[in-house]
Amino acid sequence: MKRLALVAAVGAIIGSLLRYCVGLVVPHSDVLAWPWSTFIVNVVGAFIIGAIANVPSVMNNEQRRHFVITGMLGGFTTFSAFAVETIQLQGALAFAYVAATFFVGVCATHLGSKVVKS
Repeated sequence: MKRLALVAAVGAIIGSLLRYCVGLVVPHSDVLAWPWSTFIVNVVGAFIIGAIANVPSVMNNEQRRHFVITGMLGGFTTFSAFAVETIQLQGALAFAYVAATFFVGVCATHLGSKVVKS
């Protein structure tokens, strides 16, 4: 159990650093504007999780699964930023952000799954 926690923590460090880099490349300075960096990491993360879900060498290995999915992708994607940014947006833009994140995220997961199955 402690080993899996350490494996997930190392993955989370890597994922968080990648998330930070996306924030540098796509900064979000206006809280009333569409938060592109969070949207991008959540959609890309959803795509990768969909793809990884079809990779037996990862899914059938507890350490790899904890490192990649729980750690890296858990650190890379961000529900907490999504929640805060949704509250900061106003009216229709907040609704559009939630709807787009959900719809595009689910589509990205499905697409990732199909790409790896092919």
